[in-house]
Amino acid sequence: MIDIKRNAALARMRNLDHTLLAPSEVSAIVPWVKTDDLEGAMYLPGDGMTDPTNTALSLARGAKNRGVKILEGVQVKGVLSENGKVSQVQTSLGDIKCEYFVNAAGQWGRDVGLMSQPEVNVPMHSTAHGYLITKSLPGLDVKTPYVRDLDSFNLIREWSGGLMCCFCAPKAVPIFHEGIPENSEFLSLPDNFDLFKFHMEGFLHRVPAGDKMEVQQLFSGPECFTPDQMFIFGEAAEMRNYYLMTGISTIGVTMSGGLGQLLAELIVHGETSLGYWPVNPQRFSPKQNNKAFLRERVTEVEGTHFKIGYPHMQYKTGRNLRCTALHDQLRQAKAVFAECMGLEIPQVYAGEGASEALVEAIQRGTFYKPGWFDMVKAEYRACRESVGVIDVSSVTKFELEGETVTSLLQMLCLNDVDIPVGTVVHSGMLSEKGSYEVHCDIVRLDDHRYFLICPTIQQVKGYHWIARHLPKDGSVKLQDVTSQYTGLNVLGPKARDVLQKLTITPLSAASFKPFCHKELSLGFASGVHAMTVTDTGEDGMVLFIPNESVWQVYGKLISSGREYGIRLVGHYALRWLRLEQFYPTWGVDFNNEHTPLEIGKEIAAKFDKGVEFIGQSALLRQQQERIHRQLTAFILEDHKVDRDLWCWGGEPIYRNGQPAGTTTSSSFSPTLGSMLCLGWLSNTDRQTGQTHEVTHDYVTKAKYEIDVAGKMFTARASLYPPKEVHKRPLQR
Repeated sequence: MIDIKRNAALARMRNLDHTLLAPSEVSAIVPWVKTDDLEGAMYLPGDGMTDPTNTALSLARGAKNRGVKILEGVQVKGVLSENGKVSQVQTSLGDIKCEYFVNAAGQWGRDVGLMSQPEVNVPMHSTAHGYLITKSLPGLDVKTPYVRDLDSFNLIREWSGGLMCCFCAPKAVPIFHEGIPENSEFLSLPDNFDLFKFHMEGFLHRVPAGDKMEVQQLFSGPECFTPDQMFIFGEAAEMRNYYLMTGISTIGVTMSGGLGQLLAELIVHGETSLGYWPVNPQRFSPKQNNKAFLRERVTEVEGTHFKIGYPHMQYKTGRNLRCTALHDQLRQAKAVFAECMGLEIPQVYAGEGASEALVEAIQRGTFYKPGWFDMVKAEYRACRESVGVIDVSSVTKFELEGETVTSLLQMLCLNDVDIPVGTVVHSGMLSEKGSYEVHCDIVRLDDHRYFLICPTIQQVKGYHWIARHLPKDGSVKLQDVTSQYTGLNVLGPKARDVLQKLTITPLSAASFKPFCHKELSLGFASGVHAMTVTDTGEDGMVLFIPNESVWQVYGKLISSGREYGIRLVGHYALRWLRLEQFYPTWGVDFNNEHTPLEIGKEIAAKFDKGVEFIGQSALLRQQQERIHRQLTAFILEDHKVDRDLWCWGGEPIYRNGQPAGTTTSSSFSPTLGSMLCLGWLSNTDRQTGQTHEVTHDYVTKAKYEIDVAGKMFTARASLYPPKEVHKRPLQR
């Protein structure tokens, strides 16, 4: 019920008509369901049902009436490009020249992507999906809302006087290993009675009258899923004007109208009225289009439509697709991993005595205080009191080199990157509307060579954004070097002391100042990029070590640090450290819909550097018109960490009793002894929908509450980190 109550909280914030029901109240609305084993339910009276076939025919008829020509029975042979843009589609009826192409091919979307030139990454795989339809039963009133029975993975609705039971299998059956058969538009699959048996038992349990109903039809057909369950929508990275709207799986009818509108906006205006980063095709690595990986992953994905939505849940299938150079060593150190873009990232170190049950619980997630709490707290303290080592190999790493590279980056970046060699600057690359396309730290290696560090999730997006702006004469070369280096964030008050044992280069604060870069020899390794930027507020440095040398450096680092209390640290502790400093993360707290002014990074915008950067006009205009939303930190004041539900992101924020935004991420702060969240705060008139300026007073002079599954917790809003986090825990 916690998951349902969290959804109810969002419905309340969005002013959606909804009711949380006790089991007895369910019977009054849907009399044919068994309720004595229920904890409760949520009722959405505004939800409706439609016939998929008639809906599709109606949409097609409307399109034809507006001049659209629809050709059926046509096979796509290829999609060609010219100068990086779509140019024509090759079909069984001939070639069609076009300026825009939409891959909305459903389960054939991956194949269409592979036959495009260049190939377009569309990671999806088909599974056997099914439903059953009963004949009508006299005296049974089925004119009721549809029912989602989460326990049996069934959706039950009225159908022609009887009932239809559609299901998502908890362990799906992947199909079409050798490719989708030709002429299979209306293909039905052989019945899988083992699969039907599980769902039939669930149906008969939830609908006791079902044992008197005659089954009219059992049907099994193909459905397709992506590696993360979310569909794929937006422009492909590989080709301009090539749009994807596919992988929508079980919610195609529901999403069709809204996605159609957004697609039209994207094609006509180049942007949409709603953000869509969570479904952007550029969130996937090409490695995730591997068919064996997809075949394994979709066995688990299909059932997640009905599973409890635990925060930060990790899939068990399709793991170890991409492993960093130290993966085996970290695994032996009892690291518990999460994955992003297929990369395995250590979240926490469970310790020698950790049971498999604990590790499984960590990867499953929880709504309460997590089982890893004490482990992460110890890792956090190591970073603040001695020395911690975080594997950050997963971050995206680019090298840019060429005679005109500085002028290119000056045009792309909002910060001034014409900096002395050996300097690091924090920057970003904006769209024409002033929002973040790329978020990065930039290192000047020499006069004509730069090293860029971006979030993991930007490996595809960042590369293609830069590539699209490279000079046509080839004078600047872009290289993705992510897999060539191991990244180690060595931080804490003793970090420099430990590292000094590995090199003769002076590493004191006086000789190696903040936001500087040096190429070091560490142990036997040469060519190590070291930079004094930890993104945590703690002293130390990030090392990028060539992979062929990393094992020796890692061993020396750990052995040299033992006398200082060195400890391996995961990304949960990194999040605690970052959020205490109010450092937001691209793809979590903000994305390509948000501007530097809205996230408090206006200091990075250098309007006077002598070169106009992309998005500068939009940013100056926003500066004059003022921001209407602000990324804000919230410190919970009456929350009991050991007893209460935690914030995990996505919780409604109320300002003076009115909805004003949602949280994006959260953590516990050992320094403050309380939970804190980042979240978006807007100033919107609930009656008219008109937005107004968000000022400092608007943020700080109000009463705030955060709704966690229906329970309100008071919170204090702030735009700056508290002074306490700058003190060492042992000094407080």
